[in-house]
Amino acid sequence: MTEPLGALLASVPKSKPSWLTVIKTTAAGTIAWMLARQLGENVAVLFAPVVAVLTLQASVYGSIATGLQLLFANLIGTALAIVWTQLLGLSWWSLALALFAALAVARQITNTPLARNQLTISALVVLVLAPVAKGYGQWRFIDVAIGSFVGLAIAVAVPERPRVAQIRTALDGWTSGTSAVIRTIADELERQRQLGPDEYHGWISDSRALNEVSAEVAAAIAGIEEISLFNVFAPHLRRDIAQLRRRQGWLVRITLQVRAISLAVDRLYDRSGPPPALHRDTLQALLRTLADLMERRCHGEPINDESLRSGLIAAVERVHAAFPTALAVLDSVSLLGRLDQLRQDIAGEVAAALIDTDALTRG
Repeated sequence: MTEPLGALLASVPKSKPSWLTVIKTTAAGTIAWMLARQLGENVAVLFAPVVAVLTLQASVYGSIATGLQLLFANLIGTALAIVWTQLLGLSWWSLALALFAALAVARQITNTPLARNQLTISALVVLVLAPVAKGYGQWRFIDVAIGSFVGLAIAVAVPERPRVAQIRTALDGWTSGTSAVIRTIADELERQRQLGPDEYHGWISDSRALNEVSAEVAAAIAGIEEISLFNVFAPHLRRDIAQLRRRQGWLVRITLQVRAISLAVDRLYDRSGPPPALHRDTLQALLRTLADLMERRCHGEPINDESLRSGLIAAVERVHAAFPTALAVLDSVSLLGRLDQLRQDIAGEVAAALIDTDALTRG
């Protein structure tokens, strides 16, 4: 139990709150306050609604993790404040020392900003209110328990459905974005110009934006994976979530290839010095064919990369025929290799290699 408990105490919820989360949180805070007020001597009710609101997350797992962190932090902070008040009373210097002690303890024994801040705040609230609210520190233990119970009860009783359809839409947008970048490179190559050492083609910013899309989708998938834990609606969706994760991994590979191609083309074309061995018209045609292939994959249409494979083979042969040495065409051949890797990643299992490695003569 040590490792799972440690993971919960160090976990930061990844699931993004929905409108249902907002409604549940509102209900949790209100119910916790009403329950705490039923205790006649429990004046200045504060921690019950606060803990309930902070505990309730979009996922059951996140609520359990947050609830345990808050319960632990509030109990430690409250106990520290009670002992401190009984020993030193309340003055400016004892408050300063108590704050320092709470911050030092929080730094040593908590693993998340939420627990660290809550430990310090709970100690401060108990210290400040203890003189005006008799027995306030002792009642805080009950407040924390009420808030944690209400928050967890609502999280378990009203679990949220993983928003799989939204993730599919985001993945479709990511796929379309990669094909758009490929097509943008081809379109921009139509205009020849001279770029300075500190200038870049316009497609560089577009390809960089794919990293942001990748990070957003990764966070969203991590969120629905978290929502699926301890969720009665989730068992039949786990296969869908696994498919989303596989598609995300495939798109990460595609994005890396597209970014590498965009950087290589930016460095080779419209720069001072001799032009690359791969003619820009040939490169444009190959890029547009790749973009078409990617769009067909996005729309679920049949994939046929044979014409692209033939075009890549012809381009390699023309490059080698025009220049006498391999070193003279190294950059162009490397770029063609990137294009072929992207072709194979897009086509998947139906993709054939450019050459039959079994037919090669090995020295």
